[in-house]
Amino acid sequence: MNPTLKTALALREMGFAIHWLIPKEKRPIDAGWADAPIASLAALEATFRDGYNVGFRPGKWSVVDSHEIIVLDIDIRGGKPFAEEAYAVAATVLGGQYDPQVKSGSGVGRHQYLRTAKGTSPDKAATTLRQSDIWVREGQVCSPGTKGAKPAYVVEVLSTGKNVVLPPSIHPDTNKPYEWLKGVSL
Repeated sequence: MNPTLKTALALREMGFAIHWLIPKEKRPIDAGWADAPIASLAALEATFRDGYNVGFRPGKWSVVDSHEIIVLDIDIRGGKPFAEEAYAVAATVLGGQYDPQVKSGSGVGRHQYLRTAKGTSPDKAATTLRQSDIWVREGQVCSPGTKGAKPAYVVEVLSTGKNVVLPPSIHPDTNKPYEWLKGVSL
């Protein structure tokens, strides 16, 4: 069985709200994905096409063992020099319990899945917990006011209304797969 389809079906069985993404992109295939009914195993199998990436909807849509799943997302935009600082921030935010499950196809981004009681996921789709004071554009340090500049890293919580890319999806910028750092342990 195709590894993407196998992952999708296994996570759907656990309770993740799975959907297909455009090949080598982070965007969902279907319009209206954010409020669509959760796809069944049969529907996922019937609509899968080779090359699709796979994602899920965190928050109220993904319920595993009576807990909603949200994601601590570590987005590194400034490359490896900023990764260790971002990971340290994540460890601080989580009281030393930083133990990500996924490595982004970027090579430095990370996702850690967190459980929250049913009905208590954050209302905002994305909540920034901390971001770098240093800004970058195309990998180069620049002033925050520079057109196209972004913080070198962002640590945020993703919840209802967001799309989260799953392994073994292919990252659009690097053409490398997202990878499991360990199994999904929630």
